[in-house]
Amino acid sequence: MAENKDKQSLVSLIFSAPFLLGLVGVGCMVYGVAEGFKVMQFFFGVCIVLGSVGLYFIRKKDWDAHWAEMDQARQAQEKRLAEEADKKK
Repeated sequence: MAENKDKQSLVSLIFSAPFLLGLVGVGCMVYGVAEGFKVMQFFFGVCIVLGSVGLYFIRKKDWDAHWAEMDQARQAQEKRLAEEADKKK
């Protein structure tokens, strides 16, 4: 599965959500500067670009492995609490 993820086509990368959001953000920044530096358009453009970069890194993380690890930690916690409750009885 990792091989398929690494070999994404250029078209799928261009039309991905982070890339398109980044383009919108850059467009907002350019529009804000071109119209005599409109602060709000430039500010929202920066926010959109930072959000798209954040989205890229969030989507890059392996969430299945993360949730499996969290589930193991929860099960270990529940087991420890059950053992402590049995010792108290």
